[in-house]
Parts: sequence; C-alpha cells; structure tokens
Amino acid sequence: MRANMADLKPIEEYPDISFMDNYTIQKLENDMLIWFLEKRKELTGEDTVLASADDRRILLQTGAYFIYQGYMFSDDAGKMGLLKYSRGEFLENLGALKHISRNCAVSATVTMRFALKEPRLTTTGIPKGTRLTAGDGVYFSTLEYGEIRIGETMVEITAVCMTPGSAGNNYEIGDISTIVDPVPYIDGAENITRPENGTDIEDDESLRKRIYMAPSAYSTAGTNDAYAYFVREFNSEISDVRIISPAPCIVEIRYLLKEGEVPGEESISSLKAYLSQPSIRPLTDQVVVKAPELIPYDLKVKYFINQSDSNRVISIKTCVEEAIRNYEIWQRSKMGRDINPNELIRLILVAGAKRAEITSPDFMVVGAESVASLHSETISYGGLEDD
Repeated sequence: MRANMADLKPIEEYPDISFMDNYTIQKLENDMLIWFLEKRKELTGEDTVLASADDRRILLQTGAYFIYQGYMFSDDAGKMGLLKYSRGEFLENLGALKHISRNCAVSATVTMRFALKEPRLTTTGIPKGTRLTAGDGVYFSTLEYGEIRIGETMVEITAVCMTPGSAGNNYEIGDISTIVDPVPYIDGAENITRPENGTDIEDDESLRKRIYMAPSAYSTAGTNDAYAYFVREFNSEISDVRIISPAPCIVEIRYLLKEGEVPGEESISSLKAYLSQPSIRPLTDQVVVKAPELIPYDLKVKYFINQSDSNRVISIKTCVEEAIRNYEIWQRSKMGRDINPNELIRLILVAGAKRAEITSPDFMVVGAESVASLHSETISYGGLEDD
C-alpha cells in the first residue's frame, strides 16, 4: 500500500550523508605529517622533528588545505544527486526525472471596476490592454475587453500586473486608481480586490517539496496527496494546505501563504479555477476553496532584563522585539497550531531577557482548519532586575 504523504517524514529528517566519511582538514593535515615522517624514517633511518615554522611542515599544511578543497568538491558533487542536499540547477535536473520544473515568476491579478458618472444611451467599451497604476511606476493591464452596457454605470474586469513577481501583491483596495490609457467617457477606475497570485521565481525549498510530493500527482482518483500537490504547484508561496471531504464528492481546500498570510478573493478564485481543470479534478468532485477560519487573540507581554546585562539593554530589546515578531509569524503560519504562550516565553528568554509576564494570550486549542490571528498587541519593557 502506498504511504500517505502525511505519514512520510520531512526530507530534512532523512539520514545525513558524507561522501568523505566526515573527514576533516585537521585529520588530513595530521595524516600527511605522520605519513611524511614515517616515509622519511624509512628512507633515512632517522627520526625527524618538524617545528611549527619548519618549511616542510608549512608545505604539508598548504598541500592539505588544497587537497581538502578537492575532497569538499567531491562531497558536494555527490550530494547534488540527493534531494535533501541538491540545489540550483542540480535540483532542477532531479526534478526532470519526475517531469517537474521550477516555476517562473508569475504576475499578480486584480479585479478592476471601471465606472461612469451616469448611464449612457450607448454601450461604453474598455479595450483589452488598458493600463492602470497606483502612481508608483508599476502598471496593471486589463486581460480582456469589457463594456458598460446601456443604462449601467460600471463593469468589473480582471487585470494583470505587467511586472512579474510578488511585488505586484503590495496594494490595498482602491490603491490602483490612475488610468494610464484614457478611455472615452470613463470617469474613473479602481481595484475592488487586493492584487494576489504574484509570485517570484520558485525557490529551492519549494521546488524540493514539490519533487518529493510528485508521485502523489500520478493518481487520477483525487486523493488528498494529489490535491495537495496541485495546490502547491499553482503557487510556490503556499506554505500550508488542509484538505478534507465533509461529504461524498465534496473536496474542501483551505490554505495559507508564506508567513501565514491569509489568501483573499483573487487567490481563492484563481486556485479554484486551476484545480477545476479536467486534467486535475476528477469528474465527480466538487472543489470548494476557502481561507482558514481566523481565531483572534490579543498579545500583551512585559519583559525584564538582568541587571548584569545593563550594558546590552538596547541590543537585547531589539532581539526581544524580533523574537516577538517571529512568534507572531510562527503562530499564524500553520493551520491547527494551538495558541501557545509558552513558545513566546521561550523565544523571549532565548533573545536575552531575564523573564516575561504574559497577560495574554492564554493557551487555546485551534481547530485543524483554523489559524490563529493577531488582533492587538501591547509590548512593554519592565526594566532591569537583580539576577
């Protein structure tokens, strides 16, 4: 029986491999010195002592340095054939064995609303390729021709960022409102959704995970693993996926983007359309794509620093603030991750604080299809305390 992907251990937990048996440069240097002294005694019958500044010792050490580099190159070359270690073009060639290639950068998409001040007696057309911007030099272009019908005042058209990559996602509703290519009679336009789906060229970790999951895509039965594979193939910035079947033939998919970003309308509708392709979705499946349910929590913490660390207060405060940010990202980056203040305390102490008082949150169980969502935060420094 084929193992479920959820039952397989993460790639990083597979055994570490060394093609030079963990040989060290110090061991090589010592071996070369020993071999030299043994061979010299064999030839001359005399014991030799090599002082630290002896030219012969320095030559042997120099040789050991460059020989060891050769060992390291060989070790690295061997590891490039293993999924756990492979990177760059080597990793892409491993992907070729399973017909997997690195995803290119993808442009963000957004829904634009074009409007008239008042209805007209004729249809108003908006050409395909009409450009819009937020005034920052980044342009969006309409993907199709649209028109405002007689008696109506608006129409919604999908537009795509003309610059591929995640930078096209960085806009709020209403930001993209300048029409670069004026359209007769159109009085204004603005985005009514946040741009989404823009991704940079796929990084090694995402590609590695997809190669590892690739066998799941061979099934035509709509398995959990197959859907999870295609979800990640759609967008390399998807970090967590939950797939359930609440009723026969219903497939419910929830997901998170990198650093726990919750997908919006553009991302959800695009993913649903992608998964509904006949080559992916079994005929009898009804695919439902949703964002995870948000479980709000408040963060209120006060931390203290040891008196003995008074000369490092500023650096420790910076580290503690970074630790709190990392906690917030950790807490929201995985569905079903319980709200756990103990993790916050651990990170604050590792950052150098003496202790932390956590007023909120309390421990809370989070459901498998839900994710913790920060509602508000209050962070205060309590001062120095005796060790």
